[in-house]
Amino acid sequence: MDAAEVRRRRLQSHLLAEPAATVPDVARRLLAVQAQDFAASRWALGIRTAGGLTVGDVDRAFDEGHLVRAWTQRGTLHVVEPHSVGTILAVTGERQARAYGIEPQVLDGGERVFRAALDAEGNLTRSAFVEALQSDGVAGSVTAGSRILTALSIRGVLALGPVVPRAAGVTREQFVVALPPRAADTDDPTVDLLVAYLRGHAPATIADFAWWAGLPSGQARAAAERAGERVVRLEYGLLALTETTAGTVPAPLALPAFDEYVLSYADRSLGMGVGDRTTVGPTANGMVRPVLLRDGVAVGTWALSLAAGSRGIPDATLFTGESDAGVFEALARVRRFFAVA
Repeated sequence: MDAAEVRRRRLQSHLLAEPAATVPDVARRLLAVQAQDFAASRWALGIRTAGGLTVGDVDRAFDEGHLVRAWTQRGTLHVVEPHSVGTILAVTGERQARAYGIEPQVLDGGERVFRAALDAEGNLTRSAFVEALQSDGVAGSVTAGSRILTALSIRGVLALGPVVPRAAGVTREQFVVALPPRAADTDDPTVDLLVAYLRGHAPATIADFAWWAGLPSGQARAAAERAGERVVRLEYGLLALTETTAGTVPAPLALPAFDEYVLSYADRSLGMGVGDRTTVGPTANGMVRPVLLRDGVAVGTWALSLAAGSRGIPDATLFTGESDAGVFEALARVRRFFAVA
């Protein structure tokens, strides 16, 4: 299997070659869509869904309770179906909680304040919850309150759900919502997580899975061994779920910042093209820039300001030697999605 075939198969797995019917279908396929940049994650869902959606269409999936953003792995936000948060945290939660190091009694107090505030307010913003934590004496500062909020998400208590309305422009805020009770763990949740990762990202290596899930390499390797016939072993250490051949290659795409196609592998060289850590990322400050993708390879980067009063025209920067074929059409899709005139 050569690099081009691996890319084609990944494009299929990521729903970039054949989009899904609905926005929740995308989250179900990829399990967890990287979402520390809320606007970028909405475009990640939109570009993978058929029908020429707008950001408002994607927001309805949050407003109707089909999707949330939660700190599911690697200490960062992901878009997930609410019932899947506990499935991921069964594997990743303890390790993330240790990294935050907040005492259980503090989190007990934070959970008590959250549920009382949610009952009282109905719609609870992040800032209102942090203020409630401070008023109750559970948090001594805004920073401490924000850390408690994150730790409660890692505990499986809460997530970010419906979008907070905004008079003009694309809102970046969400209401805080309670997560459903965690279902009983399966016999081997780490193997289940590996299979779910491969469903939306294969072909991939054990190292790729370990990075994506934020797990030690030994734990990921042991899960792959226990998976047995649930996974297919390909060449060069690659794993998949089936032996199916690669499908069609889409027209050039403008992927958002932090897109799973670029970010969710330990080795990102297959999709990077002549770009590198400096031009795409993760950069020194952790940023992963939006990329222009052709034949599964990054051929440049792009940017679009969603700030009020911005001119609404995406800026493209092509890598050396790359043509602009298909770039205008790819960026036009972004403008239509965010309803930029």
